[in-house]
Amino acid sequence: MVNGPGGGEVAVCSLSSRELVEPLSRLPGVALAGTLMTANLGIEELVRTLARRPSIRGLVVCGRDSPRFLAGQSLIALFRNGVDPELRRIVGAAGHLPLLRSVPLHEVERLRARVEVVDARGEGDPLALGEIVRQLRGRVRAARPPVPGGGAAADGAPGPVPGFRRIRAGGRRVGLSQVLEGFVVISLDRRARRIVLRHYDDALTPRHEMTGVRAESMLLGLLRAGVITDPSHAGYLGGELTKAETALRLGLSYVQDVPLRAPGRTGDVLLPAHEREESPAVTDESPGLPTMTEFVTAVVTGLGLESTDLAPDLPLGTQVSVESVRMIELAILLEEELGLDLPPDLDLRTCSPQELYGILTA
Repeated sequence: MVNGPGGGEVAVCSLSSRELVEPLSRLPGVALAGTLMTANLGIEELVRTLARRPSIRGLVVCGRDSPRFLAGQSLIALFRNGVDPELRRIVGAAGHLPLLRSVPLHEVERLRARVEVVDARGEGDPLALGEIVRQLRGRVRAARPPVPGGGAAADGAPGPVPGFRRIRAGGRRVGLSQVLEGFVVISLDRRARRIVLRHYDDALTPRHEMTGVRAESMLLGLLRAGVITDPSHAGYLGGELTKAETALRLGLSYVQDVPLRAPGRTGDVLLPAHEREESPAVTDESPGLPTMTEFVTAVVTGLGLESTDLAPDLPLGTQVSVESVRMIELAILLEEELGLDLPPDLDLRTCSPQELYGILTA
């Protein structure tokens, strides 16, 4: 994480967009800016960092989210749904192993109650993000801090009326992988004017595919076929399919797990838990094809190994330490920044830079 200019009530997480950290860290009101690569160790470190900075009451999540590791989707799910206390798994997270094993759950809950989150995944324009930060800073400065224990407010506002129970929306949803043995991806085929739903198992093997134009009929088909049996996931998929149908009919942009946005709107607000009523964007950008030398340089720079010379014909596992998240960072770099289409069963440790460059140029 990079410290801001001093003070500040807002933190910025630019996911895998490293180039955004420096300009965003200089914005007024930004206390910290940094990247997020993984849905487990990375989120744990972010939680610990924010817990040590109680003055931070706003978080902007922006930049590119890895379609393989989905750290950004998992971070948003953490603030929306919390953590399953038995499994230590982020509820509703689709990322790779979204488990928080080394942070106290009460610390996570305090953070959810304190911090307002803006979901701006996919946004990489520093000017647009600067406006989002400015608006968020104004809101958190004006907002009343959370009331400990959830009772009556400090100004003496009345509590609940006796005999009347106000029910908070939300609850726990069992991880989709636990009831479906895999995950579901919803997208739009605009040329055919159809919604496309695909179910993959944990090995990324396709299991089911469905196309349609109406959310209700697609959900009924999933229930009839026995693909979905858990009521909470029927609700989740019904909501996502309805979003997809609305986007298809109105010509709006659709990204799974991201609220629909009106044209020109760049961020969606997730309020702290005490103020609430209650999978990744893929771009069409294609980078120019680098030379072999440029490719190796990009890999070395992206892994923070500027002083290391990689031999083009030797396996990476014999040249780079794999005791940390470096192989994950490498996969993100290859997919997000260099445009490689990596096979799901590829072991990067056994590949040489030359072999990976061959995938890029094939």
